[in-house]
Amino acid sequence: MGDRPQQYERRLQVKHFFDDKQTGAKRRTWLELQFLPPEKTTEGWVNDGKIRLSLGEDRDIKGAFLLSIDEACRLYKALEMIVEDHEAEKGRLWSE
Repeated sequence: MGDRPQQYERRLQVKHFFDDKQTGAKRRTWLELQFLPPEKTTEGWVNDGKIRLSLGEDRDIKGAFLLSIDEACRLYKALEMIVEDHEAEKGRLWSE
C-alpha cells in the first residue's frame, strides 16, 4: 500500500560477455526485467503493476525505465512477431 516501499521482483537477467576491442578486457552488458505486482490501495482501488527494464554494463546501471502493463504487452507481442518472422525465414532458407 502507500506506506511501504515498492518491492520489485527480479524475473530475468540476460548477460552478454564480449572482448573490448580497444582495451582487450573482458566486458559484460546486461538487461534485467523486474516486476512490481498490482496492489490494492487503502481506498480500495487496485493499481496496475509495472515492469522495470534496466540496462547495464559491468556492475553499473546505464539506464532504466518503467513500462505499464499495456506497454509490456505491446513489447511482448512485438518480440513474439519478430521471433516468428525469424523462424519462418530461417526455415525458408534451410529448405532452399
